[in-house]
Amino acid sequence: MKTTFWEIQRKKKRAITLLFIIFFPFFTLSLFGLLEILRLTSFGFLIRGASPLELLLLSALASILVYIIGIAGARRERILRYLEILKAQKPDKDDLKHKQVENVVNEMSVAATVSPPEVYIIPVLAKNAFSAFNIIAITEGAVSSLERDELQGVIAHEMAHYLNGDSYYKGILSTFVMTLSFFSSASFYLAAGSSSRSKKKGIGGGFWLVFIYLMFVEFLSRLINSLISREIEERADAMAVQFTRNPLSFASALWKVSRDRTRGISAFNNPAMASLFIVNPTIKGIDEISGFLGNIFSTHPPVKKRIKTMLELAGVGEKELIEKVKVSSPKREWWVEKDETWLGPFSMEELLEKTWIGEGVKIKGKTGIVTLKELLSRFKPTEGNCPRCNGPLFYTYYENVPILRCGRCGGIIVREDRVLRIIAREEDNLSAEEIKYTKKIVEEKKEKLFSYGTTPRAVDPTEPLRCPFCGKPMQRRFFNFITYTPVDYCPKCRLYFFDSGEIEMITAGLKRVNILYT
Repeated sequence: MKTTFWEIQRKKKRAITLLFIIFFPFFTLSLFGLLEILRLTSFGFLIRGASPLELLLLSALASILVYIIGIAGARRERILRYLEILKAQKPDKDDLKHKQVENVVNEMSVAATVSPPEVYIIPVLAKNAFSAFNIIAITEGAVSSLERDELQGVIAHEMAHYLNGDSYYKGILSTFVMTLSFFSSASFYLAAGSSSRSKKKGIGGGFWLVFIYLMFVEFLSRLINSLISREIEERADAMAVQFTRNPLSFASALWKVSRDRTRGISAFNNPAMASLFIVNPTIKGIDEISGFLGNIFSTHPPVKKRIKTMLELAGVGEKELIEKVKVSSPKREWWVEKDETWLGPFSMEELLEKTWIGEGVKIKGKTGIVTLKELLSRFKPTEGNCPRCNGPLFYTYYENVPILRCGRCGGIIVREDRVLRIIAREEDNLSAEEIKYTKKIVEEKKEKLFSYGTTPRAVDPTEPLRCPFCGKPMQRRFFNFITYTPVDYCPKCRLYFFDSGEIEMITAGLKRVNILYT
C-alpha cells in the first residue's frame, strides 16, 4: 500500500514526541550520575550528607531550570541578529522575483491556515532557506533559480516549521546539549589543572572520571538531538506536500539546493544555525550517509532519502525528476550581429536584457531589422541621461531586476543592492556564444593589465564619468578579479554604471567558474 503524507506526519509526530519526552529524564539522570561521581572528588564534601533521593530531586529541579532557560533563550531577536550579520533585507517591492516570493508566502500561509510570517532575502548566491519563529529567510540564489512551483515547496517546508513551533523544540534541545558540553569542558580543565598541581593522584583521577562520564553523556545527548532534528525535517517535508500537493516539484527543489552546497558561504558555517536550514549549508559528506554514522552526526536526513520519499509520494521515478529539473526553453527567433558573427537565437525577453546591444547593432527577426530604440520604446523614459553618451535612460528590467538602460549605447545603471540579484539570475540568460566571446575579451584585458599595470584605468583609459543624479565624479574600480571588468560607481547614490556588455562579461565569467567548481 502506498504511503501518504498523512501517515508520514503521524509517524514522525509520534517519534518526535517520544524522543522529546525521553530527553528530559535522560538529562535528569545524567545530572544525578554526575552528582554521585562528584562524591569521589574534592567537591564531594558539599553533597556527602545528601541522600540519593535528595540528589535526584536536585537533578530534576536543575533540569526544569535548564528547560526554562531553553524556552527563554529561544527568542526571535537572536535570529534577527543573525540575519543582520548576513545583511538580509525585506523583499524589494520593485523586484518581480521578490514580489513572487511574497505571493508564494501568502499562498502557503492560506494553505497552512496561519498568518503570513516575516520574509527576508539573504543576498548570497548559494541556494538555501531557513525559518525560525515567525521569520522565513531565503537566499537570493534560491529566489533567482527555483521555478515558482519549486519555490512553493521550499516555502511550504519552512511554513511547516513555523506552524509546528519547531524553533522552540530545537532551542530547548540545544540548551540541554550545550549545558552538558559546558560541564564536559569544565571538567576537563579541572582534571588537567588538579593533576598538574597535586601530587595526590586520587584528586586528579576523580576529575578525569567526571570528564569521561560527561563525554559519554554528551555523546548520547547529541545523538538524541540529531534523531529529533531529522524527524522534524522529515515531518516538515511531508507537510510541504500537504500544503502544495506537488511532491515532484519539492523533490526537484531539494535536488537543486543540495547540488549548490559547493558554493561555501562562511556566514552560514555556524553550527548553532545549520540545523535551521532546509539543507545543511555546510559541505559534509556525513550528511549523505545512511546508517549509524549518519544518525549520530547529521542533523538532516540524507537528501537522496528525502528525494526518494517525495518521488514515492508522487508515484514517479528518477526519469520524471530529471525531466522536471531541465529548464524549459522559451521561443527564440531573434539574432544579433556582433563582430561580423550572428549570435543567437534569443527570445524577445532575452534580447531586451543584452546590454551589449547598442546603437548601430543589427537585430534580425522574422519581422525584419529593428533598432535598440524601437525595442525600448515600450518602456517609460527617465529624466536623467546616460553618463557615458548622454543618451535617454529607460526604466526596464534585467532578469526581473529593475534597472535604468540607455537607449543609445546600451549601458545600464543598477542600484548597488540589486547587482547581486542580476548575477544570481544569470543561468537562464547566457548563450554558449556569449561565454566564448567573453573568454576572448578577458584574455585581451589581461594582456593590457600585464603591459600597463593592474589598475582599472589600464583597461578603461577614458575620462571618469559623472553621476547623472548627483553630478559628482564616479569612482572607477574592478568589479571583481575574475574578468578584470572596470565599472563606475557613485558612492553617494550607491549606483553602478555598467558599459555596454559589461554585466554579461561579469556573469559569464562567474558562470565559467561555477562550471569548474560545481
